Amino acid sequence: MPDMPTEKRALLDTIDHLFAQMKEIASAIFSEPELGYQEFKSSARLADFLEANGFAVERGLLDMPTAFHAAAGSGLAPHVAFLAEYDALPVLGHACGHNMFGVAATAAGIALSRALPGGTVHVFGTPAEEGNVRDAGGKVPMTSAGLFDNMDAVISAHAEGRTILKQQLISRANLEMDFRGKASHAAGAPEQGINAQDAAALATMGINSLRQHMTSDVRIHGLLTDTGTAINTIPEFARLRYGVRARRPDTLDKTIERVVNCARCCAQALGCEFSWRHSAHPYYTMRHNMPLLRAFAGNLDLLGESYIEEVPSSYSTDMGNVSFKAPSIHPYISIGGAHLVGHTAAFAEACNSECGFKGMLLAARAMTMTGYDILSDAQLRQAVRAAFDSADPD
Repeated sequence: MPDMPTEKRALLDTIDHLFAQMKEIASAIFSEPELGYQEFKSSARLADFLEANGFAVERGLLDMPTAFHAAAGSGLAPHVAFLAEYDALPVLGHACGHNMFGVAATAAGIALSRALPGGTVHVFGTPAEEGNVRDAGGKVPMTSAGLFDNMDAVISAHAEGRTILKQQLISRANLEMDFRGKASHAAGAPEQGINAQDAAALATMGINSLRQHMTSDVRIHGLLTDTGTAINTIPEFARLRYGVRARRPDTLDKTIERVVNCARCCAQALGCEFSWRHSAHPYYTMRHNMPLLRAFAGNLDLLGESYIEEVPSSYSTDMGNVSFKAPSIHPYISIGGAHLVGHTAAFAEACNSECGFKGMLLAARAMTMTGYDILSDAQLRQAVRAAFDSADPD
């Protein structure tokens, strides 16, 4: 390991001292996986960990029972925030590493609070990052409420097969589109019915036809999830659930408009009533703050960790919304090898293993060191802010 400044060595000593407790908490969260907005035990474990280490914790943030905000320090600028996730996936449980990397963010905040060079350190508990529950995306209402507006840096990290500084994430929206017709006997009085399922099926074909006119970054994918149950009754209701993704938020908005208009016209053509909603908060692309990311990379160098600079991807996260409000980074840390792919049983197994805990430790170390850089280096803060102010909002 290269020569380590004394101040950063103290941070690492604190993380090492916390490591046994970090593993205990991560394993406990893993063993009791909770879906978004139901992470009562998981969020409480992290909030308790912070309170026991001197943080003032506000629970139930913005009427989200499993969200929290913890703070330590002067209450004055500069401000650095670490974001913790802890929701699980249906069936697979913690196959995305939130059990470990929520702990890593929390430990990073605790370590930094014990060696504050000035300013304030924050840890936000952010529920429902996975898009599998209604109104998923706990960071989005936090962003809308302005909780990150005054942050000099917002730091998060995620589990991955490889250590990657920058993934080109894309914007995403989840839509529910409802078709309401009129039930009738399919043989005895078909002329009296309005078939909602046919309208939804027609909309599916229409939306499929849109794909050839989309740019290469756009993804449209969906399901017919609710309809009739008896073949001799004309279905009076049908629901389409669609995901729409695009690189830029403005492209996402235009694509949503085209998808919804297509479905609406098909509903009108067959005489159905039509309505739609966002079933989860729209997620924006990630605006990677490069001076902040280079500082993080420098700390990986100090820790002797190799990394990949950048890879393309079609993933989405509500961390992107945060990056439009404050200088932000969202690097990925290896938990075992390039063969690991998120949202799989093998990835879940790695998220409660010694290899996974090694990645959790590395993430906590690199995050707390980068937080220290922000609080102690005025020139870095200026560069980070300048990059944020000039960034293309892609």
